[in-house]
Amino acid sequence: MDNDLAWLVVGRFGRPHGIKGFITVHSFTEPRDNILQYTNWHAVLKQQRQPLDLLQIETNDKGILVQVAGYPEREQVANLTNLDIAVSAVQLPSLQPGDYYWHELIGMEVISAQGSTLGKVIEILSTGSNDVLVIEGIKRHLIPYLPGRFVLEVNKEQKLIKVDWDMDF
Repeated sequence: MDNDLAWLVVGRFGRPHGIKGFITVHSFTEPRDNILQYTNWHAVLKQQRQPLDLLQIETNDKGILVQVAGYPEREQVANLTNLDIAVSAVQLPSLQPGDYYWHELIGMEVISAQGSTLGKVIEILSTGSNDVLVIEGIKRHLIPYLPGRFVLEVNKEQKLIKVDWDMDF
């Protein structure tokens, strides 16, 4: 398959909705509707990344519904259920220095200020007040992503995060 590092999963198709070929979209973006800012959605169909053309988009308080070209009826669009929606990484807007996308932090090694290895970031949880890094190592750590307080340094080149965190906590 083509270079997966150049693609980011921004959502997933859910269940078909109605009889006119609409399907539910579960957005992984914050806020939810930001997924609609990305053009050129792609999904892996028949073991190959293929572009998806959206014919119609409907949003409401409950979620996002789309009609995809080539899937005019409920039975056909059901084939997209549970497929990831990916976009090219070049579509992401540039961030201010010190800001990071979650996908940039996942997989980074985490060390304490004293130099002890805590493990790797395997997930990031959104709690409302702040994000939380889920670190898997000898022990599992949940570290609030608070730069300057718990997160002392993020080094993208070395794929390393230095934190002020007790190994036993």
